[in-house]
Amino acid sequence: MKRGKTLFTTVAMAAAITAGAAYGGPAVQVTVKHLGASGSAPAVYTITNANETSTYQNSRPKPDQEISGGNTGFYTVQSLISPDTNFATVRYKIGDKTCVFSTTFLNIRSATGSKTPQWKKSATPSGGASCTATITSTNYTDYSWAVQFTMK
Repeated sequence: MKRGKTLFTTVAMAAAITAGAAYGGPAVQVTVKHLGASGSAPAVYTITNANETSTYQNSRPKPDQEISGGNTGFYTVQSLISPDTNFATVRYKIGDKTCVFSTTFLNIRSATGSKTPQWKKSATPSGGASCTATITSTNYTDYSWAVQFTMK
């Protein structure tokens, strides 16, 4: 009896997790490129606020803690908040240079009830950093998208 109850609990939990994932927002594939020369100081992944913490928690695989000059990091972020929203906010530092990158998806309902998908991106430099954010693809079927963040 105990084994059957444990099996039922495990199956129920798996179903709940799977159902929750079905309601999550569209996935964003994040590419981070360190445009510095090979051997230059690494870009260090840094978390300073709630949005950055949420992005880290929703990332698969987890972002590399460091990206060396000339190299690239890849991960996917998918929030379980709503099927109509997702975001990724990340911060990288190279010495005193900092780039804060953000990308968002919102499926906004109009007054007529129809929805309009919107993808946005931003890159905010400080300390003399050069940062760019580019949306490289969008999928109008499942609303997933890809973004590339570059830093030097």
